Amino acid sequence: MPNVYAGPPDQRDWDNHSNSRFRHVLLISIDGMHAVDFLNCSQGISGVDGGRPYCPNLAELAETGVNYRDTSTSKPSGSFPGLTALVSGGGPRSEGVFYDVAYDRSLDGPVIATGNGVAGTGIGGCVPGVASKGGYTTEFDEGIDLNKLALNGGAPAGVDGGIQSIDPMKLDRDPARNCAPVYPWDFVRTNTIFGVIHDAGGYTAWSDKHPSYSSVSGHGSNGMAIDDYFAPGINSIPVG
Repeated sequence: MPNVYAGPPDQRDWDNHSNSRFRHVLLISIDGMHAVDFLNCSQGISGVDGGRPYCPNLAELAETGVNYRDTSTSKPSGSFPGLTALVSGGGPRSEGVFYDVAYDRSLDGPVIATGNGVAGTGIGGCVPGVASKGGYTTEFDEGIDLNKLALNGGAPAGVDGGIQSIDPMKLDRDPARNCAPVYPWDFVRTNTIFGVIHDAGGYTAWSDKHPSYSSVSGHGSNGMAIDDYFAPGINSIPVG
């Protein structure tokens, strides 16, 4: 874990906001938006809307932001490894996160098939304390929802979506932990900035495209490092 995220700030510093210029932090992650794309949309290009900026809200945010160019995307570059890198400082190799659907040599399969077709292995497919026989496919997308076709992922009525939409029967199991289902936040190997802020007494919120992206809560958090998590399923079926 990088030193910058190794532990929470001093509680007294958090309580006394006068010690810092910053009281709020906003993280926006836009899939596929390169540096040149942001440059063009924030400054405008000839032939588009008279050369005026066409993302005025982002352009306004940039006025008080920092353009940090000495970096690169995660490798491989994708939603799951890219977001994990942003919130943890760790790359795919250190976090074990390579793509929404990948592979882990230490895990056994889910009890039932996922919504996207990763086969279930039944109750007996994992034996506590017995090492996995080669590993299994991992899936951390809409396929682990109770109902991937529902806007709230199939959570109980009145719940907008989030970790209550995750079906533990569709999660891979860890034989080293008594075959416990591996939730997204425990698949990630380290804590995250959300955990640091939450443990220091701050309030955290996040919105994303799948309930599975509750992984940003970080390892060992039980999904509780995010106080307000909203994740409507982007693969849900529109209703008139």
